[in-house]
Amino acid sequence: MSRPDSGKDPFFVGYAPTPKALVGFLAVVAGAVIGGGMAAAAVLAMAQGDWGAASFKWGDGYQTRTGVLAAAPYPVLYQPPSPDYPQGRAVVLSGQGKRGVQQVATELDGRPADVGGIALGRDEVGVEFIQVGGEVKLRSAEDSGSVPVGWTPPTEDLGPRTLKGEIVDSKCYLGAMRPGSGKTHKLCANLCLVGGIPPMFVVYREEGAPLVMLLGVAEGAPIPDALLDHTSHYVELSGRVERRADLLIFLVDPASVRRL
Repeated sequence: MSRPDSGKDPFFVGYAPTPKALVGFLAVVAGAVIGGGMAAAAVLAMAQGDWGAASFKWGDGYQTRTGVLAAAPYPVLYQPPSPDYPQGRAVVLSGQGKRGVQQVATELDGRPADVGGIALGRDEVGVEFIQVGGEVKLRSAEDSGSVPVGWTPPTEDLGPRTLKGEIVDSKCYLGAMRPGSGKTHKLCANLCLVGGIPPMFVVYREEGAPLVMLLGVAEGAPIPDALLDHTSHYVELSGRVERRADLLIFLVDPASVRRL
């Protein structure tokens, strides 16, 4: 019985040394796979959309604000008019992580309050947002001299509207996550909204920055859980838009939602 010619076809065995004839071939294949993977990753990264200049404003340091607190539909601190903000300035509030500050805000509703924390922002939309924490947190104002006695933010009724856009959680959209919108962010957005983070409605425009509005329902209350099914999808909603200080608020009829 003749023995097979062991020199014709080198064969790789995991527990044995790699045949010299296969080393070059394996090096070429491994290099091609690794190089192709790196090239594909680079192409996919460059093909992603621009998520905008949204981030925590760590460079600005710890921020404090004093104004009148409104708890509904979600906690917002309203500061009186100033040269920079002749209508007054609205500061949307959240807690740390995926938690809101609704309980404390309800106790301070309609009263002068101090807020301290780290700011978030998306430069192109101009909405101010603070993650409450640190020394000041959210408390009754220790010095309310900057707030005129009896002052409340002016409210302008802009009438009924039917708008197309996306329901997002404000904290992630304004900088806590990238991306903070779209279907890949749906689960995170829902967890944030369930935890009390204020929702916003983003109307995308072909020219100019998106139009961003705090979202509530027609009675001025928080949105119902039923709208969470439509988070991060492109939808149509009908309701009434009003402006409080420099913040737009979209008070919607949940039954009007229509996925596009």
